[in-house]
This record gives sequence, structure tokens and C-alpha cells, in this order.
Amino acid sequence: MESIFGGFGDLVVPRPKEHLGQTDLSFGGKLLPALKICEDGGESGCGGKVWIAGELLCEYILEKSVDHLLSKTVNGTKQFKKVLELGSGTGLVGLCVGLLEKNTFHDGTKVYVTDIDKLIPLLKRNIELDEVQYEVLARELWWGEPLSAEFSPQEGAMQANNVDLVLAADCVYLEEAFPLLEKTLLDLTHCINPPVILMAYKKRRKADKHFFNKIKRNFDVLEITDFSKFEHYLKERTHLFQLIRK
Repeated sequence: MESIFGGFGDLVVPRPKEHLGQTDLSFGGKLLPALKICEDGGESGCGGKVWIAGELLCEYILEKSVDHLLSKTVNGTKQFKKVLELGSGTGLVGLCVGLLEKNTFHDGTKVYVTDIDKLIPLLKRNIELDEVQYEVLARELWWGEPLSAEFSPQEGAMQANNVDLVLAADCVYLEEAFPLLEKTLLDLTHCINPPVILMAYKKRRKADKHFFNKIKRNFDVLEITDFSKFEHYLKERTHLFQLIRK
């Protein structure tokens, strides 16, 4: 696995100094108290900084979280209870959901932020920084590897413990990892009632479309446009999709 994921850092330019240290993000006052994110200046690779697709996904979640509109919009009326973020990096998106749970919802939702081993310390640091140790848990998850029992879909009486919302921001950028990400998405949705998948993505290379073309064999890929900053992010070539298992 290391030979594949070790190449992530080669795909981005050197991190400028502003991506080192703590940033407070309130998203225009939508999230108060503000989310605190520590970026490591690239020490742990390109996952150690905040990327625009993560900001988009946070903006969407915050906008649709009024009166639980997110759940009503993409999942009928059922509230999300077990949220899994893939390729979390700094944990931006998962921490945003965790803060909403702590300060607004109080629904008993658990959020799992996941990434490769060398990013776990940064994830734990940001969890502590935002004081969401009860709501948000950091876990190691390598795409393409068998899911742990914690995330493997169950049927029957145990399906109530399944992941019901998967979040992914800027996970499509290393071509060698495309089949690994696809396998993990297939494994997470291998059940009668698969989780909702929201994927934010910044278009960078022509090769990226190979990923979406391939997963369309097993998923319907629907672009989400009904949020206030859609045009803003469109200008930045950044998109939000819902993936629905066929």
C-alpha cells in the first residue's frame, strides 16, 4: 500500500507557509463557535492541508443542516446516525459534522474521520482542538483493504449499526488509487440499504474522468446544484455529487 499512497505528495506544489498552523473557519458565521483546523504545512503529505472541495462539502452540509434538511433532501426523513469520512486529511468535513452534532443536533450521531496511518495524529489533534472527542473518532482506513468490523455493512437486526452517510472530499486525484477507492465504496454499499454518498471534487486532470466513468457501472452519479454557492464553486471547477448504488 505504501508504494501507492506514498506518491500523494508528488502531485501538489510545495505548501506555502499559510498552510502551517491553526485556522478558524466559521463559513460566514454559519458555524459558531468556529471550527479550528490545524494544518501541518505538508509534513504528512497533501492530506495535511485544507482543500477547496472540503470547504464546498462543509458549505453544503451547513446550508442543508437547518431543520435537518440534509437528511430530508438526500435520505427521506431518517436522520444520519453513523457518518464516515474517507480520506479525511485534516478532518475538516467530519469535524464540521461533529461540531453540528455537539452544538446543534444532539442526535447521538457518531462521526468517523479516516485516513492512512501517518495522518491519524493530525486527525486526533484536530479532534482535541475542537473538543469533539465524544462525537468524532479517528480511524485508520486504507482504500482497497477489507473493511474493519466497525464499518462492514450488516444485515438483519445489526443493520441499524451500519454507516448511513459517507463523505469524501478531494479523494479523486491519484490515478493508481482509483480502483482502491472504488472497491472501498463498493464494500461500504454492499447491503440492502446502502449509505448515502456525498463526494466533492475539484477537476484538475483529464484522467479524473476515468474514475467517474468507471464507477458509473455500479453507481448513479448525480451532480448536486441546489445550494447557494454552486456558481461560486463551479467557477473554481469544484463539484458536488451524490453516488447512488445501483
